[in-house]
Amino acid sequence: MARILIIDDDEPFRIHLGTLLRNAGHVVLEVDCALHALDKIALDPFDLLMTDIFMPQMDGFELLSTLLRRHPRIRVIAMSGGGTGMTPNLALNVAKKLGAIELISKPFQPGEVIRAVDRALQADPT
Repeated sequence: MARILIIDDDEPFRIHLGTLLRNAGHVVLEVDCALHALDKIALDPFDLLMTDIFMPQMDGFELLSTLLRRHPRIRVIAMSGGGTGMTPNLALNVAKKLGAIELISKPFQPGEVIRAVDRALQADPT
């Protein structure tokens, strides 16, 4: 069981992902934007963060840069369905270069998410 923070502005997607992870035995908190995520992380430790890339106010790229500067050992899974002229693959490749340890393209298969979470939790967060 891990403590997982989901960051995504798409409420139906966030709820669906949260339900999937809770059913897998994890403790999950969901927020709708990167700014709320930074507030939550400052107050509470999480084993894993799962963030969308394209969100208003602060995108996932800026969130990743900020998070890894403040918490260099934090584990992050980046998720994207593409946006603002970027394909999901390009967005996820940029997220990987910024420090995401796993990548998930939207839409996803439930088993794909569970496997990515398992790998991320077993990864050395260096």
